[in-house]
Amino acid sequence: MDVFAPARAALATLPGEAAAFASDADGHALFCEREDELFPSASVIKLPLVMTLYADATRGLIDLDERVAVGDRVDGSGVLRHMRDVERLSLRDLAMLAIIVSDNTATNRLIERIGVDRVGERLREWGCPKTRLSRKMYDFEAAKRGHENVMTARETVSLLVRLQRGECEDRATSDAVLAVLEQCQDRTMLLRYLPYGAKVPHKTGTLDESRNDAAIVPGERPVIVAGFTRKLRDTGAAVSWLGVVGWCAYRAAGNPGDALPPELTRTA
Repeated sequence: MDVFAPARAALATLPGEAAAFASDADGHALFCEREDELFPSASVIKLPLVMTLYADATRGLIDLDERVAVGDRVDGSGVLRHMRDVERLSLRDLAMLAIIVSDNTATNRLIERIGVDRVGERLREWGCPKTRLSRKMYDFEAAKRGHENVMTARETVSLLVRLQRGECEDRATSDAVLAVLEQCQDRTMLLRYLPYGAKVPHKTGTLDESRNDAAIVPGERPVIVAGFTRKLRDTGAAVSWLGVVGWCAYRAAGNPGDALPPELTRTA
């Protein structure tokens, strides 16, 4: 039985382009769709950024307790742009904000402190040569020059598989990153049709014409999944499709679950 059949069916009517990859904990493919194509990452690029921070801290190259100035606030997602009295934060807290509310200001301070080149070195070390952090958040001038943050679904899943296996330096470091990812508050995409209490380490990303998410779906047989979209003409349809992908992954992981909403069942 093709557990991902509803996701495949829903993809046929998606008003835009999409990529997805799902695997078991051993990396064996369960669902593939343009999995090696580069897509705009949006805030999913914060996943390897935070992994790099924690891995380098374990090596003693950086201190998570180091406090840095919040500095220039930028728009978009997050809360620091609304908190003018917060002057300095630890790298640990900046990482938490970058994940749980996808704070762009916090992310930019991390990029400045860690460095784009260092994240690139880690990505190559982790077998992700296509994934690229090229610019800070909300840097539209850099984007116009062609400096875009991009990822593939397969490489994104491989980063989460590394965390699942405890191979982001070591088990303790991997668990620390997973604990941060579990706090991501955006449940509108892969987690859309999952039981509310499900603890799922994941990171979402949003641009004008993109909706993305990557997650480790727990269960008897954990499923690691990433979905990316671009050139969307209807972002609502995209989050619904990602929700179907997440629902399929939840079932593939061996979990019982509620049926899909009737309108999705009719179109899937």
